[in-house]
Amino acid sequence: MQVFNIPISSDLQEITRHGTKDFPIAIYKTQLSKNILGHVPLHWHDEIQFVLVVEGSACFTVNQTKHYIHEKNGLFINSSCLHSATSHNSNDCVYICFDISPNFFSDDNIVQQKFVAPFINSKSIPFIELNISNPWQKEILEVLNDLFEIYTSQPFGYELGTYSSLFHIWHSIVLNTPDYMNETNLNILVEDNRIKDMLSFIHQNYMNKIVLEDIAKVGNISRSECCRFFKRMIKTSPIEYLITYRLNQSINLLKRTDLNITEIASEVGFGSVSYYIEQFRKHTNLTPKEYRECGISILKSSK
Repeated sequence: MQVFNIPISSDLQEITRHGTKDFPIAIYKTQLSKNILGHVPLHWHDEIQFVLVVEGSACFTVNQTKHYIHEKNGLFINSSCLHSATSHNSNDCVYICFDISPNFFSDDNIVQQKFVAPFINSKSIPFIELNISNPWQKEILEVLNDLFEIYTSQPFGYELGTYSSLFHIWHSIVLNTPDYMNETNLNILVEDNRIKDMLSFIHQNYMNKIVLEDIAKVGNISRSECCRFFKRMIKTSPIEYLITYRLNQSINLLKRTDLNITEIASEVGFGSVSYYIEQFRKHTNLTPKEYRECGISILKSSK
């Protein structure tokens, strides 16, 4: 299963429910070209996440750091860390994504208190690259691959197999990152909160007129620093992010309403319909009308 358009709240939290209360894990196989606009937008969630690239390569941004992950390698992303994904070198990428609630390991016992909660609450380890050239990381990648097969086929007792695999992985991670309880990075925390506030402002007000000064004011920084900050944090400008977000919202309206193109352009904050069409074509190689006529069927056929 692939989530083609990740639902995100105003504070950038992904609101997809991963798994169930009794079995809080979900595994997805994602082909980036099939996502709306061809990438996974910046978001965060309470779940920890493992990524295993199976075809091509991708650029994952976690907090302020880019990670170029190639085929057969992977990445661990800690709870509540801002992250996004794009294809690398303009080639498509397929990866398996494992979203796991921290409560999956245990509810409230010594394992949770000593080895899970301190790790996921630590700001010193937002990510761990998993490389096949490293023996303990290679073993984790192999277990992840086996876990995908178990989860997909779901033989009798697969829940036990899933628990066994994930405890094995977590044990390896904790043993090989022993400093997780001793380090903090308050500067990263401050910057994470600032970008969350600024993007939340955009998400709540995209339908209105927004200028660069408005976004900078939310972060309590100057206009020039706002541009530099966005470029460093999410690799794009504030205005380009605003345009992309408006386009995403317009796609939802194209798919789910009968509003005409002019009405949709106005609804999502574009000042003119011609500019909306220009930006839509730039990002999707289709006009809004063309997307409405063929886009939904394309998405359906790619599942």
